[in-house]
Amino acid sequence: MEKITCVFRRSTEGRLALLFAADLIRLCQEADGVNNVLHIYLETGEADAAQIASESRPVANLLAEQNAHVLAEVAAITGLAPEFIALAGTDTSGIIVDHTMAFERADLDVLSPSREQSLLARGKGPLLVPFGDSLSALPAANIAIALGKKLTLPVVFYHTTWRDESVASPKAEDHMCAEAREVAAVLKSRATTIGVEFSFAVETADDVAEGILQCALRQGARLIIMPRSAKTTIGCYVNQALAKTPVPLLAVAAKPGRQQ
Repeated sequence: MEKITCVFRRSTEGRLALLFAADLIRLCQEADGVNNVLHIYLETGEADAAQIASESRPVANLLAEQNAHVLAEVAAITGLAPEFIALAGTDTSGIIVDHTMAFERADLDVLSPSREQSLLARGKGPLLVPFGDSLSALPAANIAIALGKKLTLPVVFYHTTWRDESVASPKAEDHMCAEAREVAAVLKSRATTIGVEFSFAVETADDVAEGILQCALRQGARLIIMPRSAKTTIGCYVNQALAKTPVPLLAVAAKPGRQQ
């Protein structure tokens, strides 16, 4: 399982994020029998820094006390044993669980839990992966396929296409461009190789982000794993979906040199 980090925030959303991150840790522990650590990313704002600077005690002591309080709070909220909680420092690798950072950091893999406290709170359901006419969807698909395999969840690959007026067929899949068909073939091959149950949902939605969310609701998806794209016009779909989604959404960054 990829490293799971949660941003620590003393707010309702911060508490939800902690619960969701801890739930992911437990689900993966149950699946593979490995005790994973929940990493906590602690943002120190200007107000915190000013308060620390104004104290007469050594800064190191204050920071140590703050860290101890944070770890105790996280343990109390999540129910995780202290030995399975660690401060992440400045390391933001792996998957970050947070509501706010999903909008602010396009260079990181950030999971916004929406209003959910756990991945399977509403029962088992598929993981939804939107894809287009480029290979930018592959890193997201790789995460979905691996997670689906681990948790025995199916994967739905979603695509919306423009209607080709030269094609008489009413089936949306018959209107897919050649590039999208090639991507679909790669997704099918990878899911088949790993042994994950999968299906395709193809439609001609007028609004891409809305189409993704409506498909997620129809399919009963438990998590949308959505790739960001180097193309700005495509990448904005992620923020559009994040702003409206009732389903947890993992935005996967388009990192240079990332393995596809």
